[in-house]
Amino acid sequence: PLGVIVGWARLMREGALDPLESERVLAAIERNAQMLKQLVEDLLDVSRITAGKFRVDARPMELVPVIVDTIEMVATALAAKRIKLHAYYDHGAGFVHGDPERLQQVLWNLLSNAIKFTPEEGQIEVRLERARAHARIIVYDTGAGIRRDLLPYVFDRFRQAEEAAKAKHGGLGLGLAIVRHLVEAHGGTVHAASAGEGLGSTFTIELPLLSGGVPQDYQGEVAAAGDTEKLLAYTATAT
Repeated sequence: PLGVIVGWARLMREGALDPLESERVLAAIERNAQMLKQLVEDLLDVSRITAGKFRVDARPMELVPVIVDTIEMVATALAAKRIKLHAYYDHGAGFVHGDPERLQQVLWNLLSNAIKFTPEEGQIEVRLERARAHARIIVYDTGAGIRRDLLPYVFDRFRQAEEAAKAKHGGLGLGLAIVRHLVEAHGGTVHAASAGEGLGSTFTIELPLLSGGVPQDYQGEVAAAGDTEKLLAYTATAT
């Protein structure tokens, strides 16, 4: 990303671009700067994990608002590749004991990964449902898929980077390793599944639910069916 930023910035400084080209270049610079920022943040997170200094500020929370906010964060990336995202929510999924920022980081990594490996005009599905004593989040895409021999290693540090480099997708391969650490820090599990190359991927997270109803000390608003769809510019279904 840094090389792209420097190259485009030099062209702008030399005045070699017309206004329309400049707009496209600025968008490219911003996009690559965000990529670079994420690479640095991933490295810092891995450093904290290795040093045992990674903190999770857990409290009673709902998952629907976190999912909605995260999807809005990647809306531009979805639009750039004309990827259609479908979101389905079970508002009765209940409460978990979690850190909203860290769980948003988990979902951002999974959605960014799905967008990266899904071709233009592909599809992504996000589903929240209740599975007995757990809340289950499923992220499915119609992208490049994962070879069966690689499935056991997708959450290993740098392993994904090796495969991404071959496919010219880039990245350090730290995102999924961080996802696994964060989910496990919440007492949950994360699994990857794929029927093979070119057949898409499915990532499934399960987080333990808090027993009982709405916690007495809960400070947020309880989501009601119908609220979420108003915030989304893509197909969404609430139950």
